[in-house]
Amino acid sequence: MMKKIHLSTQTFDILSNTVKIGIPVAIQSALVAILSLADVLMVSNFGKEATAAVGLASKWHFIAIMIMAGLSTASGILVAQFWGKNDQSAARKITLLAAKAGVWILLPISLIFVFFSENILGIQTTDTNVIKLGSDYLLYASPVLILTHLVIVTESTMRSSGDSLTPLFIAAITIIINISLNYCLISGQFGLNPMGVAGAALATTLARLLQIFAFYVYFQCKNHWLTTTVTDPNVDISSLKKTYKKLAIPAVASALLWASGTMLYQIIFGHIGTLELAVYSTLGPFESLCYALFFGLSVACSVIIGQNLGRQRFDTAMETSKLFTKLFALLGISTTLLLLVFQPWLLSALEMNSEQYLPLSKPAMTILSIAISLKMLNMVIINGVLRAGGENAFCLRMDFIAMWLFGLPITALAAFVMEYNFQQVYAMMLVEEVIKLGLCWQRYRKNKWLRDLTTAET
Repeated sequence: MMKKIHLSTQTFDILSNTVKIGIPVAIQSALVAILSLADVLMVSNFGKEATAAVGLASKWHFIAIMIMAGLSTASGILVAQFWGKNDQSAARKITLLAAKAGVWILLPISLIFVFFSENILGIQTTDTNVIKLGSDYLLYASPVLILTHLVIVTESTMRSSGDSLTPLFIAAITIIINISLNYCLISGQFGLNPMGVAGAALATTLARLLQIFAFYVYFQCKNHWLTTTVTDPNVDISSLKKTYKKLAIPAVASALLWASGTMLYQIIFGHIGTLELAVYSTLGPFESLCYALFFGLSVACSVIIGQNLGRQRFDTAMETSKLFTKLFALLGISTTLLLLVFQPWLLSALEMNSEQYLPLSKPAMTILSIAISLKMLNMVIINGVLRAGGENAFCLRMDFIAMWLFGLPITALAAFVMEYNFQQVYAMMLVEEVIKLGLCWQRYRKNKWLRDLTTAET
C-alpha cells in the first residue's frame, strides 16, 4: 500500500512540474508558430510567388536554426543535470560555451546567405520571381541568425533551470511587436512604402534586437544567476568542454541532417510545381502550430528527466518516461481526430479552400492529421527521453537511417520516377516516421539513456 501511495505522490509531482515547465513552453511555441503563419498569410496578398519565396527562404534559416537547436539541446541537457546537482557555476559555463560556439559558426553562414542567396535559392526552384523575392528576404534578415541563437541558448538554460515563464513573457511581447511591424512594413501602413517579403524579414530582425535587449534588462534588474554567478575555480573547464562537445557535435549533425532532409522534401515539391510548393509552404507553419503543445510537454519531460538523472534518481526518471509516452500517445490520437473533424474550417482559416487550392490542400491536410500521432510519439521519445540521457549519437544514426535511407529516396522515387500526384507524394513522407518510431522504441527499451552525464567518466 505504501508503495502505491509513493508512486501516486511521485506522479503528482511529475505532473505539477510538467504544467510549470511545459505549458509556458507550449504557449511560446504556439506564438512562434502563429508568427510564422502570419508571415506567410500577410505576404500571400502579393501572390503565390511571394508565399513560395517566404517558404523557401525560411527553410534556409530553418537549417541554421537547427544548428542553434543542436548547440542549445546539448547545453540544455547539461544545464538540467548540473542544476539537479545545484552547480550553478558549471551551468553558467556551459551556457557561455554554447553561445560562443554558435556565434563562430553562424557568422559565416549569415554572410553566405547574403552574398550567394540567388545560387542557393536556385537549388529549390527555377522560378526567377521566387528567387528574387527570396533573396530580398535573406538580405534583410541577415542579422537574425546570431540574434536568434543567443535567444535560443538563453531560453534553453532558463527552462532547464526551471524558469519557463520569463522566456514566455519576453517572447510574447516580442511576437506582438513583430506582428505589428509585419503589418506596417509588409503592406505599407502609416505612410510607409509596402515592402512585401522584405518587410517580413526586416520586422523579424528588429523584433529579435528588442528581445535581446529585454533579456539584458531583465538579468540586470533581477541580478540573475546567469550574470552574477562567479566561475568556481574547482570547475574543470577542459572536462566541461569535452563533455559539451561530445553531446553537441552529434546533436548539431543530427539537426543538420534532419533540416537538410526537410529542405530536400521541399525541393521535391518545388520541382513538382509552384502551386504545390505554395500548399506545402503554407502547411508547414500550421503543422508547427499543431506541434506547439507537444513540444512544450517534451521540453518539460526532458528537464524533469535530466534533473533526476543528475541527482541519480533513475527510478523516477524511468517513471517519468513511461508517463509521458502514454500521455503523448493519447494526445496524438486526440489531435488527429480533432484535425479531421475541423478540417473544412481549418482550410478556410488558412485561405486554402479556393477552387485552385482545395484539390491539393484537402488530401494534404488529411495526411498531415494522420501523421501527427506518429510524429508526436517520436518527439517525446527522442527529445524528451533519449536526448535527456545523452543519446545524441544514436539519434544521429537514427535520423540518417529513417530519413536518408528510407524517407527521402521513397518520396523522390514517387515524385520523379513513378510520377505520383501531389497527395501521394506527400503521403510517402510518412515512411520516415514509421521507421523512426521502430528504431527509437527499441532503443528506449534498452534503458541506455539512464545516465548521469555530469560525472567525470562520461
